[in-house]
Amino acid sequence: MNKSSDNSVRPCLFELLTEAQVSKIFNVSINTLRYWRHCGEGPNYIKMGKLVRYHAAELELYVQRRTCVSKARATAEENRVAH
Repeated sequence: MNKSSDNSVRPCLFELLTEAQVSKIFNVSINTLRYWRHCGEGPNYIKMGKLVRYHAAELELYVQRRTCVSKARATAEENRVAH
C-alpha cells in the first residue's frame, strides 16, 4: 500500500495568511494589524522569525469573539423568554 496515495494519511496543513492578505480581508491597513499586535488586540498570529502569519481559522474565531448583539435584540430575547 502506498501511503502517498491514501488521502487519510495526508498531513493536516493549516492555511497561513500574510499580513497583506489579512489586511484585505478585514479592510484595514497593514499598519493597523501591526498596531493591534503591539497593543495585544486583533486576531492571534504566528511569528516565525521576522515573518508574521495568521491561521485562517483564527480570523474566524476573532470575528466571532468580536460579534456583539444589539441591546434592543437582547432585551427582546429576554422579554420573550420571560413570558
